[in-house]
Amino acid sequence: MKRTLWDAVIFDYGRVLSSSPSREELAVLAKVTGVSESTFFDLYSDTRDHYDRGEADYKQHWQQFAEAAEVEISRQAVEQAVTLESEIWTQANCETLKLAREIKASGTKIAILSNMPFDLLGELRNKFDWLKEFDVLTWSCELGIIKPDQAIYQACLERLGCEAERALFFDDRPRNVEGAKRVGMEAHVFESAAQARAIVRRGLNLR
Repeated sequence: MKRTLWDAVIFDYGRVLSSSPSREELAVLAKVTGVSESTFFDLYSDTRDHYDRGEADYKQHWQQFAEAAEVEISRQAVEQAVTLESEIWTQANCETLKLAREIKASGTKIAILSNMPFDLLGELRNKFDWLKEFDVLTWSCELGIIKPDQAIYQACLERLGCEAERALFFDDRPRNVEGAKRVGMEAHVFESAAQARAIVRRGLNLR
């Protein structure tokens, strides 16, 4: 058996191990907040850093979103937005999960490294028993650090007992991929499970 290129394959969660939300789903979420779709799409990701670091709960997060959007969001609308977010982000990408399981079966460690708030993390743990199949789970809210900060990649690697150059990483956001590359990991912008599988097959002995 040939020597593999990697000792661990690390996956982001959102839009990688979870399905990508449709524009229609996000449009409904925008409507609930009372802002235009263009404003919503501009602010949705850009106002989450404190939330993903675990520095705020969902009420504080949506208050900050409202301030950035210069609107008022009612308590009822916030609760509705949280429910919709949970539905959107707890739909597994079955093909990526299948790939992760095949990687583990080949004898290579698998991990999740995700920017994730405590509120949504609780939903994932309640819904997905398969999280336990991963050797390492690194969530930004538990460390108080978010990608692309170098420290969060290093924390994941240390837990895996893996050198950076022996790790492969997939993330849907280019800036997070660049962060992984800066610590020495091989990293790719995730496009699809098929694309990831083609990359993995280049360096692992999948069955």
